Amino acid sequence: MNGGYRIPEEKVGSFMGKAAMNNQYGIQLFAAADGRKARKLLPPPLELADPSNPMAYAYIVNIREPTFAPWYMEGGLGILARYGRHVGVYFLGIMLSGPGALMGAFSGRESSGLPKKLCERIVVERTGNEGHCFIERGGVRLIDVKVTMGSYNDPAFHQEQEGCSPDSPVTTGGGCLLHMYRMGAGGFSNLNMLYYSSPTRFLSWEPAAAEVTLGSSTDDRWGELPVSRVFGAGWMVSDNWVDGLSPVYEYPEAEIPSAMSCLLPGRYDRCTVEHFHQHYE
Repeated sequence: MNGGYRIPEEKVGSFMGKAAMNNQYGIQLFAAADGRKARKLLPPPLELADPSNPMAYAYIVNIREPTFAPWYMEGGLGILARYGRHVGVYFLGIMLSGPGALMGAFSGRESSGLPKKLCERIVVERTGNEGHCFIERGGVRLIDVKVTMGSYNDPAFHQEQEGCSPDSPVTTGGGCLLHMYRMGAGGFSNLNMLYYSSPTRFLSWEPAAAEVTLGSSTDDRWGELPVSRVFGAGWMVSDNWVDGLSPVYEYPEAEIPSAMSCLLPGRYDRCTVEHFHQHYE
């Protein structure tokens, strides 16, 4: 690519084409959530995927070979949700840090509606069969996970990627329910719910028992999703990509304020709606 300001026209059409988050190293975690509180955190018309078994999902990874940015760290917390026939994770928030974080956050928010923010620190570390992963933003540890490899917390819990290897990877389906909208002087408009289809190719997966602690700050209230028990976790190496982004619901104008009250905290800090925030160091 030349060194001028303009991007060559032949490159524009390939922007984020075949975007992938390759060689991810870290954890996925599945836990029971407080159904009443989880339901309150979902923007209508989303519902719990299984009201009798509300589930929380979290991941914390080092994305070592993204196709569109330098490496970066990423992690998120969500609720398994449903709209009609579409089932996926509704993320309360996704945090990024590291050299590629800015491009990972902007591209994900603008092209897909992912609720991404930048944070100060994400750690993914492992020694032998013990692992420790956490996310910090604004001086608060939003999620802290300690894992011990070998078996799940719940012996009945299983995942289809078990037994995978670099020579025999396992690809699973999956996706999330996202939102995109337009902002203007008159407020929010053109709010749409999208289904983001995002398969994962697992190159390794080690079952693990996990302990998880959630915390809240003024801007990021992850602790408002209580986790009653962990089903299990996995330490993994995986590739993840996007193979579709489909509109599934267009919000009538009257429903937009209620939905945005749930959507804003994952995308913007409280200073955007409160004005007594100035401080100097």
